[in-house]
Amino acid sequence: MRLFPTLSLLCLFPIVLAACAPAESTASPDGLKTVVAATFAAMTESAPTSAPEATFTAIASPAPENTPEPASFFALTNAQNVNLRVGPGSLFKVSRVMAQNESLQVLGRARGGEWLYVLNDEGINGWVAALFVNFAHDGPPPPFVEPDNAAMITGTVHTELGTPVSGIGFAFEQGKNRADAETDKEGRFYVYLPSHLSGAWEVRYVSINCQSNTMDANCNCISGACGSAFPPKLDVTLPSLSDLIFVWK
Repeated sequence: MRLFPTLSLLCLFPIVLAACAPAESTASPDGLKTVVAATFAAMTESAPTSAPEATFTAIASPAPENTPEPASFFALTNAQNVNLRVGPGSLFKVSRVMAQNESLQVLGRARGGEWLYVLNDEGINGWVAALFVNFAHDGPPPPFVEPDNAAMITGTVHTELGTPVSGIGFAFEQGKNRADAETDKEGRFYVYLPSHLSGAWEVRYVSINCQSNTMDANCNCISGACGSAFPPKLDVTLPSLSDLIFVWK
């Protein structure tokens, strides 16, 4: 019969499996230390010699809320023969003479707001007196633009109590050369002159605008007393870095 060899093989199979299985062991503390040390050494040998470089992604800071950026807008000339000048003042050269209703892109303004920096339909930049353009713009004002071909004279007009006086006109004269400027709401005036016109200049009070805070709605002097700038004139030598101070009396 062949039953015996089959049974013998079946009996031997569990013995073979038991022999192949890993023997259970209870390692001593010293043995554990040896295994951990060997494992750490193997990890160190296989680790890269230098750490991988970190990569960073730049994140733009969010723009502050409720602070709109100044934007350009369009205006129209409101008279015939409006001069486009190379600087913000009547003594700068004229580069173009413009017709009425000519469209201009307003890009900036000079300090004091009396001159606008514009771009015309021919793609030419220049300065035009704000008095000779009309526009409807309810956004932020255009940014200040500082001309690089000009010298500036600035000063203030205040009452004896320190209140700013607006709309006070001054003439800036040197021989036959004359430029004009008015004080703004802060009582400050700015006049820009071509940088080649240096030397001594006379600055004198010449007018009061109906929009001045010294005038009423009917363009009459408040309380019947118009007042005057004191001193009535001052001399300045360009280039000048000091403010001219006038008191309204």
